[in-house]
Amino acid sequence: MKLFLSILIASLFFICNTPTHAQSFGTGGGGGDTRTDKKVDFMPIPYINYNRSLGFSIGALPMAMYNLSQKDTISPSSVTGLLGMWTTNDSWFGLVFSRFYLKEDRYRITFAAGLGSINFQTYVPFPIGGDFVDYNTGVNFIKIEVQRRVVKHLFLGLNYMNTDFNTSFDVIKDTTLASNLQTLGIVLSYDHRDNVYYPYKGHIGNINLDMNPEFLGNETQNTKVSIDFNKYFAFRRGKDVLATRAYIGFGIGDLIFNQQFIVGESDIRGYTQGKYRGNSMYNLQAEYRWNFHKKMAINFFGGLATVAGANDDSQNGTLLPGVGVGYRFNVFPKNHMNVGLDGAVGNDDWGVYFRIGEAF
Repeated sequence: MKLFLSILIASLFFICNTPTHAQSFGTGGGGGDTRTDKKVDFMPIPYINYNRSLGFSIGALPMAMYNLSQKDTISPSSVTGLLGMWTTNDSWFGLVFSRFYLKEDRYRITFAAGLGSINFQTYVPFPIGGDFVDYNTGVNFIKIEVQRRVVKHLFLGLNYMNTDFNTSFDVIKDTTLASNLQTLGIVLSYDHRDNVYYPYKGHIGNINLDMNPEFLGNETQNTKVSIDFNKYFAFRRGKDVLATRAYIGFGIGDLIFNQQFIVGESDIRGYTQGKYRGNSMYNLQAEYRWNFHKKMAINFFGGLATVAGANDDSQNGTLLPGVGVGYRFNVFPKNHMNVGLDGAVGNDDWGVYFRIGEAF
């Protein structure tokens, strides 16, 4: 379930501008090519996906881009959307999300809320040889984040997230593990990209601290730390992009089952069965984005990941490669926001991914 929820939030926050951050060499803001010319730019996007654990997914993702102030030519366009989806293994999920840019991009506010029921699996190292165990997680969450630009390219933010999990395993009948997480987060982002929605050059680095303190009523107190750095290089006279990414994620204290890091999706594609999970994850990856047409592109990508503090000790330090190719179609030409499909293979695993925006 943690993987699925992470996929949704990461994908939708990318729409709102990639792990919550933004742009511009000149001002650290947006404007220009990141603002729609219309009062409301609406796009009803179908959602189609395939996952070896979830099966086929179908749904809809209507989105709208708009400018909160016509006088503010610096801020990128804000975005609001809905997602409803169902999978052939009887999982379902729905959520609403918004990303607002205010006061010449000095403030960025993100909101998301959703609920669902997800049938997934996890890998256990016993009996001999190991096997997958099916489980269901019912979840509902709400998250809000506020960031402020403190200097030219540096943003500081605070967030709050309330998540309820109810998890039941097939091997343990009539038993439900309920947990509630009250999470306070601190975000530090240094953003020096040339475009919020589709960077051609520049870089962005983020440090996220997600804390679950006792005074909020958390039964398990811990902190999750994630650090990432993305670098973008323009090729073919600014038509193509080479995107690179480094990521480190680890827990301080005991992470509960639904908090663990799972290899898959943006870090790294090619793993969909939830086999590799632990209290820490590290990865490196690169992607070449070949824009062969003004509204279409082919992406080639590859990377390596590993986990530590795994449920199966034999997985600790195992190098997990993933390679693949994807197709992109530009649905918001003014902002260069893409949708598309990726196919990727990993170590004894593979996946097909419907993409909204880019992986990173």
